[in-house]
Amino acid sequence: MLRFNLKTFAQPDRLKEIQPLKLIRILTPCREYLDAHGLSLPQDDREEIDYIVLGGILAAADEWMDSHVVEGLHVIGNLGTDEHFDELLDVARRNFIEVDMDSTAADLAATIWLEAPQALVLKEREAGSHRRRKFESFRARDAEAVVPPEQLPMQFDALETDLEGWFMAKKRGVGCRVVRIDFEGEVRFLVQHGQLCKREPSRKGPQSTCTFFRPEKTDLVIYDALNNELRISTSTIGELRLYREKFGKHVFGDPEKFVYAEKYTLTPLKADGVASLQCRDVGGVEWVRLTELECLWPSAFDYMERLKASDLFKAMELRQRKIDAQADLLHARFAVKLAGEANPRPVLVQPPNIAEYGRGEEAAVIEQWLRARGFVIVGSVADDETTQSFMAVA
Repeated sequence: MLRFNLKTFAQPDRLKEIQPLKLIRILTPCREYLDAHGLSLPQDDREEIDYIVLGGILAAADEWMDSHVVEGLHVIGNLGTDEHFDELLDVARRNFIEVDMDSTAADLAATIWLEAPQALVLKEREAGSHRRRKFESFRARDAEAVVPPEQLPMQFDALETDLEGWFMAKKRGVGCRVVRIDFEGEVRFLVQHGQLCKREPSRKGPQSTCTFFRPEKTDLVIYDALNNELRISTSTIGELRLYREKFGKHVFGDPEKFVYAEKYTLTPLKADGVASLQCRDVGGVEWVRLTELECLWPSAFDYMERLKASDLFKAMELRQRKIDAQADLLHARFAVKLAGEANPRPVLVQPPNIAEYGRGEEAAVIEQWLRARGFVIVGSVADDETTQSFMAVA
């Protein structure tokens, strides 16, 4: 069950960033709840809101608080920041929402929530697509047959119907929505669908009860036009195969356009050692360090070892160790420091074709570095039955 976080608005100063009248409108559905907890919510902005009391109530909100209000404050808290202001402005314009000249970012997010809440929820899920996820990659069967993003469809009725049929057959419930989001060099598709129903013990005040619900999940499918491949982040191998086939069929006109193939290798770590981390030739990357390596020695005992350090090559040098040429390298984690960022980004590479790193605008720089150092290969096509299961990180 999704846990909403109201800690952001437990701080009175954060609450004050929203115009009082808008905040009153957002909180109105739980007026009785607030009254019962010691706050008399004003009818309009002529009376001052007691922000300290309100912050204390939100910090200790329970299951009796109106769920729509909780979700609204959660989404506004996540998106109502200066870094999201221009994106929120675009959302407002697309939904014909008037924006005051003196609106803060929190004001703008609150306005959208009041006028078009689903648009704000969708924006939050879009923002979630930038976070780290594990992706499984599928290469185009014909590497030369690149489809420009502008030639891809904008409506997905047939695709949604096809996906919904599969989800219903797998007892995931009715309804499926596909949303297209364009970025430079790639197109992202958010796939919203239901999951298996859950029944969890819960409490209503002092009463022990049970909550029955169907969770919703948002998967991510990316068409990388620059490298002519499809990357999929989902949680089951069945959905993985489903998206590869159905997106190929309905979006590209060929259910077999994308095929399973090896993409990643860790051989450069063995062959080139620390030189495999060079990045001077890749603009935007300041330095790269190896932070984790999992090795397997195939034998009757299948001995496995996981090495971890803030800088693994330097740590191994101090211990007079090298990467064993006889070991199979199962996965590696890197710390990649990008220009202009305070902290390095974690990057995981797991052959044959799984990678995990953020998918914002800087993802292209990380992909460029992986290709430049030989961690990305042109793999041989494999049968879809050999596709390995994986877990998406949301």
